Amino acid sequence: MAAAVLALLSDSPAVVYAAVTLWGLGWGGAPTLLQTAAGDAGGESADAAQAILVTLWNVAMAGGGIVGGILFDLAGSRSFPWTVLLLLIPALAVLVAARSHGFPARLTARTS
Repeated sequence: MAAAVLALLSDSPAVVYAAVTLWGLGWGGAPTLLQTAAGDAGGESADAAQAILVTLWNVAMAGGGIVGGILFDLAGSRSFPWTVLLLLIPALAVLVAARSHGFPARLTARTS
């Protein structure tokens, strides 16, 4: 939602501040959730799964900086939210496909 607001309504500073705040609130818990999902999906190999996650996270941050710099040089900062919206498509597909492994529904026992 924040990327769409930034893509469509970035002329107003107040809207940009609100979108960036929304982005930060939405993104803030992602590392913890991803660590939990990797541990749950890894089962007995949870340590290896989390090590792979940390490695891929760092590669993604470095790659994002490189691609972002190239994108900024070629198309300017207004291209960032549109690029994020395009990248969300495969990310959402992975999220839906991995839902049952990383975040399985848990049945809780009721206590009286």
